Amino acid sequence: MIQTRIFKRSYHINAIDESKYSKIANQRKEKLDKYNMLKKEGCSEKVILQVIDISRATLFRWKKNYKLYGLIGLEDESRIPNKKRQSTWSKEIENRVYRLRFKYRLWGKAKITIMYIKEYNEIISQSMIGRILHKLTIQNRIKPVRFLLYQKIHKNRVFTGHAQRWKIGMKANIPGELVQFDHMTVEVPGYGRVKNFSAICPITKIAVEKIYKEANSRNAADFLKTVMLELPFSIKSIQVDGGSEFMKDFENLCQKSNIPLFVLPPRSPEYNCNVERANGTFKYEFFAQHKYPGSFDLLQAKLKKFVLFYNNKRPHCGINLLTPFEFYELIKNQRPKVSYVLNLDNLFKLIYLYIII
Repeated sequence: MIQTRIFKRSYHINAIDESKYSKIANQRKEKLDKYNMLKKEGCSEKVILQVIDISRATLFRWKKNYKLYGLIGLEDESRIPNKKRQSTWSKEIENRVYRLRFKYRLWGKAKITIMYIKEYNEIISQSMIGRILHKLTIQNRIKPVRFLLYQKIHKNRVFTGHAQRWKIGMKANIPGELVQFDHMTVEVPGYGRVKNFSAICPITKIAVEKIYKEANSRNAADFLKTVMLELPFSIKSIQVDGGSEFMKDFENLCQKSNIPLFVLPPRSPEYNCNVERANGTFKYEFFAQHKYPGSFDLLQAKLKKFVLFYNNKRPHCGINLLTPFEFYELIKNQRPKVSYVLNLDNLFKLIYLYIII
């Protein structure tokens, strides 16, 4: 049995010390203190009650409870009636409804009422069925329909292959470390739905994009081959979310290429922030701004052209409004594990270099 209420007298008798009380109890104690203080100053009782905004009967009830039980006596009493309405159905009816609800888990009281009449040849009201279902839900014998509709089966990934669990604090220090991979589904105006795979270096912000008709591990492995060819540096490690497209063929290719693969914890897009931000850029600056009545190959060609613009001409706020390749040219000869935040001297050197060229 779960104890939900203890009488105030039990606190007093057993000397239970409550270190925290509700805001209401403390406010009532303050009003009692104000009453006693104003009474000592010679104010009339009528004026004091108007100031603290309570009735005379309430005042004396609070004083009595505080004297007998202390501060716990100023807490709100339970308003549950002493005699509650009892169930009008029998245990047999309840078990019948339970069996029907267990058999038809997504049905509400209306359908179960009709089925009850058909099954047992006995008339029962829909409201009674509803009360029985409510009772069964509170007792946790059945689950609400909403819970059954939206429940998801979460299965923890077992790392027995090449992939490893990403650890808190892992951070890229040089170009090619922890290259972030992701994919998104895009509705392209004039064409339809495509699967866009993205990869971005968190240091240089150089991105590689490619669209496919399906998001599976075979296409993800093909995209990895494209990334290895197009990046101007070698991939030293990769981080991905827990999507199934980055398993099997993708994981096997990483193992053959001797590239460490790290899998992020579930529901943690903040650790993949660079590629998530790139997804937004390509979604709104490329896919949403154009209509492509042509073929899939034409859309692929135009995406490749925009990737060149993204890497070579588009300024990026995260790297002091330089392009990714400009930033890579600036830092590629620096020692590893340095801060890649540009200072003014390096910026002036880069501008001078481009002026000379």
